[in-house]
Amino acid sequence: MLRSPEELEPEYQQAYVMINCEDGAQEYVVEELKSIKCVKEMSTTIGSYDIVTKIAVPSIDALRETIEFKIRRIQKVRTTTTIICEQSKSVLKSIKGKIYHV
Repeated sequence: MLRSPEELEPEYQQAYVMINCEDGAQEYVVEELKSIKCVKEMSTTIGSYDIVTKIAVPSIDALRETIEFKIRRIQKVRTTTTIICEQSKSVLKSIKGKIYHV
């Protein structure tokens, strides 16, 4: 989806957090994750991880605090694996003379 510069939020540190939870606990963990404001997206999965979340926070310190003190403290979360997205300016694309962020 293309967004114009006016629609963009300020730069945030983004990361994907893959979560393993106790057997049968996916729904419980998903409900708990909904209360964490910086969780922007989440999906239950089949495979190595039970839940994948996308989080966005203002700093790497806030990222660490969110994972350590919020996500990992949810009961029934066994383990987490985090992929930190490289912090960089939005990619610009020019379409018919207009600049859009992707």
